[in-house]
Amino acid sequence: MNLKSSALVATMAFLGSFMAYAQSISYKLNGADKADADAVELLKKNLTISKKGAVEIIVGEAGDKAVKKYLDKIPDASEGFYLYTSPKKVVIAGRDEAGTYYGVQQFIQMADKQAVTETAESPAIALRGVIEGFYGNPWSFDDRKSQFDFYGANKMNVYIYGPKDDPYHHSRWYEPYPAEKAAQMAELIKHAAKNKVKFTWAMHPSNSIESADDRRKALEKLKQMYDLGVRSFAIFFDDISAKSVDLQIDYLNFLDREFVKAHDDVEPLTVCPTIYNRAWNSGNYLEKMGKGLNPDIKIMWTGNSVCDMIDAADCQWFTEQTGRKPFIWLNYPVNDYGQHNLLMGPVVGNDPAIKSMVSAFCSNPMQYAEASKVALYSLADFAWNPDEYDADAAWERSMEYLMPGHTDAFRTFCLNNVDVAPSVHGLRFYGETPEFKALEGKYPELTSPDAIKAYREYFDSRSATMPELLKLADEGNPILSEVREWVLALGKQAEQGAQVAAMAEALGANKPEAFIGAYRKYVEAQKDASEIISRDFPGSIQSVRVQTGTLHVAPWIKKNVAELVDAFKKSGAAYPDNLFPKQVIENGTYYIKHNGRLLGNPNAGSKGGKPLFQSEIDDINPNRQEWHIKLNPNTERYEIRNSKDERYLNEVCSFGVNPYSPDWNTYIITVNDEGKYAIRNAGNGGNAYWIVEGDYLRAAGSDDADNFIFEIVPVNQ
Repeated sequence: MNLKSSALVATMAFLGSFMAYAQSISYKLNGADKADADAVELLKKNLTISKKGAVEIIVGEAGDKAVKKYLDKIPDASEGFYLYTSPKKVVIAGRDEAGTYYGVQQFIQMADKQAVTETAESPAIALRGVIEGFYGNPWSFDDRKSQFDFYGANKMNVYIYGPKDDPYHHSRWYEPYPAEKAAQMAELIKHAAKNKVKFTWAMHPSNSIESADDRRKALEKLKQMYDLGVRSFAIFFDDISAKSVDLQIDYLNFLDREFVKAHDDVEPLTVCPTIYNRAWNSGNYLEKMGKGLNPDIKIMWTGNSVCDMIDAADCQWFTEQTGRKPFIWLNYPVNDYGQHNLLMGPVVGNDPAIKSMVSAFCSNPMQYAEASKVALYSLADFAWNPDEYDADAAWERSMEYLMPGHTDAFRTFCLNNVDVAPSVHGLRFYGETPEFKALEGKYPELTSPDAIKAYREYFDSRSATMPELLKLADEGNPILSEVREWVLALGKQAEQGAQVAAMAEALGANKPEAFIGAYRKYVEAQKDASEIISRDFPGSIQSVRVQTGTLHVAPWIKKNVAELVDAFKKSGAAYPDNLFPKQVIENGTYYIKHNGRLLGNPNAGSKGGKPLFQSEIDDINPNRQEWHIKLNPNTERYEIRNSKDERYLNEVCSFGVNPYSPDWNTYIITVNDEGKYAIRNAGNGGNAYWIVEGDYLRAAGSDDADNFIFEIVPVNQ
């Protein structure tokens, strides 16, 4: 029986909400001197403990005298526990220390601690947790401590440290951590252990694995991490062009032999292979990995593709290739390939049948640590007991757990941030804004008074949630302060939607002045929304132009504005000449293509340099081939920035290193009858057209038809 997934779940809620209630009852402890110290500390921290307590708590592990009479009730499985509660007695008995700790966590999260309940539980999947393995701004020290507390509370026992943009993990893996960072790492390792979390440190040596010097440096780095307290290690070979699978196998077996097995307290090694999903498989890479690696080395796997939910067939195929169970690296809710959107919806698509087919089940989350907890709550529930997992029920519980007292407003926010929009990875979630989708089904056209009223009420209700959410953000709510920009974007989208309804009402009533007023308010809200950027701070690795409601709401707004403006123009009403912009393309995110190749930014995050055209789709970081194109209202020309790092293209077709200047760095874009585009410098930047020489752009073209050479294709098309 799984408490979180049964009818008893109705009694469970966020710890803080019931602290006052818990403190009103006094407890006395029996067995605390032998029981897991972290579990006992948790009881003392959250309950009123005294020698004369009204309720006895019997606590301990199998083998302890205090829980001896309950031994046959404790599951005979690692991390299992038996929990009994009644008005006078509570029993928390673990198979091991982690089991006791999880039993205590479950007890303190119960709303009615005096209810008569009895449960015996153990995890269906032995290793359950999180891989910090995304591209973008790594989590902070405080983020990670908060994560470990969350993992402990939700029975996750693995954390793998591997943020792509930590140089000491990746590009400068061979350098020891400086003293300050090393001290922080040691503290994190201790904090993880208090929450029964295995802290795994991952190293990404790329192809520097062959020479004796490479291997000496690797052993030295692993020793530094061991001395800091790490007892679990991983090697990442993902997202590189591997020289040789045989070389990788030899390197991994070397580290296993010379370091892992040289210590009697180090966990088996884990590797993320270069071919880590089925779509990329060719030849015998995985077969050789499976046969050549030492038997206890675990191999990571993302499924059928880079971003994929996992089913039994995925696992069976992997095991047939390697002879091993896959260590699941679930690329959800990670959004580094579509960072403009958050992933805050129910977690659907993983097959419960995989529970006996995997060696581990871990999630790669977003760079937004607190917001990731919405998905991680459900994934923890799935990994503990897949058979009883209910995606919608788990998601609803996460609302109360993470945002007690504000669940309605938070639910509204989350439902506007469900889908990551089209991407090269193809992973989509269609449960976004269900109320709006139903409204579209009822009123497909914005023509009748009933339709206008219904849409206006919808957007007004969204606007009404904003003060509550913004107040929480400004008061320091961990999740909402972290994603405050998306709260603002939701508010601006609601403003736009309300003005669309007002435009329709004015058009139907033949009130041109009202139409013009509503349209201007719409344009202002749209402009404000387009300028909202998350993580826009000095040194940010990844700044993000936020998007919300992209599956249904944003397309509806765009469609209806275009139709209403067209109808207004045809009505014969007078309006200012400059009211409606003469845009060749709408503000948005696009691919820039030439002869089938995509313009890309392979050295994102660097200073200067030039973009180049690439034949292959970048399916590791798709946003390196995506470009924000936006009309500057002052110059009435377009600026072009890369989606990955927000660097702008300058008048010589390079990434600008000087402060951005609209006078220099906005461009005229025109289109011919064949749908091909020309891009031309303007203002202080001269008037040369952009051309392509080899793989690179140049501003050298003359004023003739030959310069209509580009395709500019919306990313979400």
